[in-house]
Amino acid sequence: MWAQEKYQGDIAGKAAVRRRLKVRGVARNGVRMTKDKWPNNEIPYVLGEFYSSKERAVIARSMQAYHDRTCVRFVPRTYQSDYLYIGRIDGCFSDVGRGGGRQDLSLDYGCLDYDTIIHELMHAVGFWHEHERWDRDEYINILWENIAKDAYDQFGKANLLESDFYGERYDYFSIMHYDSKAFTRNGRRTIEAVQPGMTDIIGQMKDFSAVDLRKINKMYNCPPYYQYMIGNTGGGWLNRLPTVTGEPTVSTLRSGPNILPSAPLFPPRGNDLHAVSICEDKATQCWLIINRCRSLFYEFLMRYLCPKSCGFCS
Repeated sequence: MWAQEKYQGDIAGKAAVRRRLKVRGVARNGVRMTKDKWPNNEIPYVLGEFYSSKERAVIARSMQAYHDRTCVRFVPRTYQSDYLYIGRIDGCFSDVGRGGGRQDLSLDYGCLDYDTIIHELMHAVGFWHEHERWDRDEYINILWENIAKDAYDQFGKANLLESDFYGERYDYFSIMHYDSKAFTRNGRRTIEAVQPGMTDIIGQMKDFSAVDLRKINKMYNCPPYYQYMIGNTGGGWLNRLPTVTGEPTVSTLRSGPNILPSAPLFPPRGNDLHAVSICEDKATQCWLIINRCRSLFYEFLMRYLCPKSCGFCS
């Protein structure tokens, strides 16, 4: 999922400042404080106007994946003072959790695929990267000698006292995991998995893992119903596309709750909006590990990760 050229550091806003200053809120797996979560499980958003119909459809599909599998809802902003502004800003990045006021979530060129969008939205929901867990040394090795020096802060560990993993173990399959060459300075690995075979797996997911979904549902106290939805992690389509508004002006931001965004614009559905095949690869680089399809040790894993590439689809 995370191609090397995307690695400019995708944590932004107040979360990035907290990480640099090492104060309360330093890197953790999921926010614990109520003030960092979105009230009523609703995340208001304003969508920039410079997206095509196809791009908006992918954003819509990504939001709907949360609606289908969790009780978190992305809702068009009306009067809310805390909200996401989703636009072409600079690469792929998001703040973590609710930062207060307008907070930017950038989906620029190269960021508009489903797996990248749900990753950035999961930051906004309230989650840091999986490799930042305080217990990560039991599951991965960080190869500092291969990391670009200006990227050391991307490999910090969580504050044990302020971390909350919501009762879940380390997840190699998380959509929030970096790949094995993240921020490499020399083309060599920067992360190696302790468990054999997992180094080539981390960072290659194209959808939520079951653990990702359980953590979101636990964070937001979702009804038990959503736990039954976790087995099906494919994304659906929204009944209509996200609201498109222009970027809020200074006067709009300061004029109070009676000022509403511009009227919604919904492009027609095109032929590119189609249902997702039931049998699809969940990893992005199955061709690299295709020789493991019939391996006695790895076949069970390959049936899950690469069923299409391995020819397991009926």
